[in-house]
Amino acid sequence: MWFDLEAVPLEFTESSPFHIETVAIIDATPERVFDILATGERQSEWFQDFVENRWTTAARGVGAEREVELKLFTVKERFLAWDRGKRLAFHIYGSTLPVTRATIEDMVLEAVDVRGARATRLTWRVHYRPTLPARLLHPLMRLIFGRMFKAAAEGLARYVKAHPGSSTA
Repeated sequence: MWFDLEAVPLEFTESSPFHIETVAIIDATPERVFDILATGERQSEWFQDFVENRWTTAARGVGAEREVELKLFTVKERFLAWDRGKRLAFHIYGSTLPVTRATIEDMVLEAVDVRGARATRLTWRVHYRPTLPARLLHPLMRLIFGRMFKAAAEGLARYVKAHPGSSTA
């Protein structure tokens, strides 16, 4: 069963009542990190809760849509920002679990110098407005989802280290 979420604009990132932030340094260029995030390259290897991506539109970029199946639920995403090497953002417009009324995932990529090599600072923010039932369990849910995104960012960093130039989706 699908639950509809509000189709919020990118500006929701400036006004959302809650957000979870994960920051990771990844030993790869921002373009490489963007390509992995945008395509879902071998995502099951670096995102432990991931099951499958299903693109529901042929085009990739702003307006593209996909379904992402995780172990506990599935979401429908529509991309709001697609700026290679800089930013990737989407809002969730459908979910099989009624935990939020509105959600945007916003991933900002910045080139940084780490030990003389070019790396990427990934700032992954999930902006959301919980449903009323979810507000009752908000501290626990925030902890669970915070850990999930932190583990995914750490998994991405390990994956890139093991596959620095892979382009297999």
